[in-house]
Parts: sequence; structure tokens; C-alpha cells
Amino acid sequence: MINKYSITNSVKKAAVVLMRYDYGIKERGFSFEYVNIYLPICDLLGKENVLIFDFFDEYKSSGKESMNKKLKEFIKTEKPDFTLFCLFENEMDEAVISSLREWTKTIVYFFDDPWRQKFVRSWIKHFDYFSTSDYYIFKQYKLEGIKSALYSPFGFNENVYVKRETQIKYDVSFVGGYSPLRKWIVNQLLKDGINIKVFGRGWGSDYSFISQDEMVDVFNQSKINLNLSNGISNDIGLLFNSLYSWRAIKHILLNKKNKEQVKGRHFEINACGGFQLSYFIPGLNLFYEIDKEIAVYEDVYNLSDEIKFFLNNDELRLSIANKGYERSTHEHSAQKYLSQLINNMFNK
Repeated sequence: MINKYSITNSVKKAAVVLMRYDYGIKERGFSFEYVNIYLPICDLLGKENVLIFDFFDEYKSSGKESMNKKLKEFIKTEKPDFTLFCLFENEMDEAVISSLREWTKTIVYFFDDPWRQKFVRSWIKHFDYFSTSDYYIFKQYKLEGIKSALYSPFGFNENVYVKRETQIKYDVSFVGGYSPLRKWIVNQLLKDGINIKVFGRGWGSDYSFISQDEMVDVFNQSKINLNLSNGISNDIGLLFNSLYSWRAIKHILLNKKNKEQVKGRHFEINACGGFQLSYFIPGLNLFYEIDKEIAVYEDVYNLSDEIKFFLNNDELRLSIANKGYERSTHEHSAQKYLSQLINNMFNK
């Protein structure tokens, strides 16, 4: 592969500290961060120059103290030019992380800082830099005079999420894990006669979990790819419906996600050339031109009508999909965003 992204000459070797597998479970396949951070950095620097430390596997097998000791020895021995961390909860030792600055430049890559602010702010002082994918929160950090914040949207791995020559198989599809809000929306669509196919974990025996490669196929094979929020909703219809399900009540009570954000899925669907109908989120318009490169819905109760409109307007639907694909491939790859992130670290 020819590397089309320029990386500062200051970087020869890097280390990435993350969970290799989704939630640390091998049977679930590779994690988001492995696919969209580790592999793209390998593309940028060469796989032989990128070291990986699966902190969660070490944490499960030997405990917190031993894992942190191994991490420190690993960094002390290898002395990478920079080390990028993808945290989960509080498996890391604060003193150990702070000490690593002696041998490497450190950065923590945050995924959910819009709704995990307490967690984020407890960790940023222990790293040289930290990233945020949210433009408005990045501006807030700057207003507060926090100089270690770097803006880095998610993007998509350009070697994984690709446009394929396949036949259309689904009118409407959704790929994603169960949540009471998503289940309620899907049920509403089914009642309205929408032929929707759902893939993901936690939905029950009537639904299928698919691999990452199969997911790319679904994005390519669907007339409409839905992107549904999994946040908290106070809609009376959802709350009333959830009274009949202890599982839904439990999920709502335990869900800490009180704010939405632009996610990796926004880029992944468009990168496959799929038409995307997404929930609206402020900031999405910074990446795609609404109604020309991506379609959005603001009201769940009008979603069925929007779906029917786009199913009946092939020319408009395909135009939006093609323009969204062009914008993605030119501007929104993980390789491009990570090259900018690395260069910003070394040019500040």
C-alpha cells in the first residue's frame, strides 16, 4: 500500500494501548479502536513500527497492579516516539501513566467525552495530550485554556469500509446493538409497514449478529441505511412502552449516555456508498451537507414518512448516497484524521 499521508519525520515508532477485541471478548471480533485506530496507524507508519499493548487482556489475566507494571516496563524498554491510549474504565494507574512521559509522548484518545466529562477531566492531567471528536467540546476546552486538547473526528478505515459491486437486498436496514429506544423505533416502523432488517447484539433470537465484513455488505446492499440513536429519550411513547419490559426499564436506568455525538457509523455507512438516514445531531453538518450528502430525521413520528419518500425517489436517494461517498473518501478517512493528529502532537 502506498502511503498518501505525510507524517512528521519526528515519528519513527509508535505504541498503541487498547483492547484488541470488542469489550475484551475475542468471540466478538476486533474492537472499534483496533480497526479504526491501530490498523490506520500501521498504514501510516508501517506495521513493523507500531507496537500494540492489549491492556485489558493483561488486566483480566493478571490484575491491575501487574498490568500497569508490565505497561511501564514495555514503554520504558521500547521508548516509542508516542503512545496512544484508548481507555475503558479505570484499569490504568494514574501514577504509572504520568511517569511514562519520561520515555514517550503520551496521548489519550477519547470516544465518548460529550457524556463522560467527569471521567475525561479526571484523566487529562496525566497525559501530554488528549483528543476529542466533538467540535463544540473542543472549542469549550480552548475557551477554558486547556492547551493539551486536540480535535480528531473518528473517520473510517479506508481499507475496511469500501464500496462494493453488489445487488440491493434490503429496502431498509439497521446495524447496531439493542437499546429500548432503538427497539421502540423499529417496532413503530414495522407497525407502519416498513420492511426493515435489523442486525446486532442483544435483540433476541429473531435477529442476527453479523461480522464486520458482512456489515460492509449490508451497507452496500441496502436502499436505506438507518443510523439510530441509542441515547436517553423522554418520549412518553417510549416510556409507556418500556413499562412492559423489565429489561427496557433496567437499560434506561443504567444508561449514562445523556448526550449524542457524531459517531464512527456516520462515516462508515457513507464510505461504503450507502444512503444514510440518520438521527440529527449538531455538528453533523460540519462533515456532510445535510440533504445533499446525508439525510436526517428529527422526529421519530415522521420517520416512516421520510423512509417511504426516499424509497419512492431513487434518483434523489442515489444522488445523496454518491455525494456522501465522494465527501467521505476525500475527507473523512481515519488514516487522514490520525495523520493530522500525529502531526499536531509534534508540531505544537
